[in-house]
Amino acid sequence: MKHTPLNLDITNRNVTKKNIVNRRDSKVKNLVITGMFTAIICVLSQISIPTQPIPFTLGLFAIFLTGALLPPRAAFLSVLAYLLLGAFGLPVFAGFKGGIHALTGMTGGYLMAYPIMALVTSSLFKYSKKWKLLFLAAGMVLSLILCYVIGTLWFTFVTDNSFYTALTLCVFPFIIFDLMKIGFAIFTSTIIKKAIDKVITNE
Repeated sequence: MKHTPLNLDITNRNVTKKNIVNRRDSKVKNLVITGMFTAIICVLSQISIPTQPIPFTLGLFAIFLTGALLPPRAAFLSVLAYLLLGAFGLPVFAGFKGGIHALTGMTGGYLMAYPIMALVTSSLFKYSKKWKLLFLAAGMVLSLILCYVIGTLWFTFVTDNSFYTALTLCVFPFIIFDLMKIGFAIFTSTIIKKAIDKVITNE
């Protein structure tokens, strides 16, 4: 009986060590996945058509995909890392642009809204109990509206144009294409999730 507390203590220590290792592995895994999605955003943002004042890119599609596939914190950090890379001069923005001026310029507000978009999309999807695809779509639409509002307000501030003029230049021409990106992101993320679940099940 005297040895029982010692055995329990050893068992508890083993469990604690195992938990620490699992947490460490989980953190490394999350870091790798976050970095991977940052790289995906960098790549997809370069697929663009140089229209003015805002180029047509797959950047928004990458943001929607990140929000759909990552948990809220990872989604936010992944997109934030993308902005920081660009702010420090790496040519990760559309047209291989980089530098802080890309964020402080007249269209920088749309870029600055990206982390919020990923966070909103991921949060609505993760915390929804039912109709998850519906909440995913709603999160993407809501995040897109936030992007329009934040970006347009920044555009009017920098250029001294009216809000309606900014909408005419920066929002109205892109609405249909942005909604198509939402549909494509939902379709793509659903396929990816099914593929991941299938691999996990087979293992």
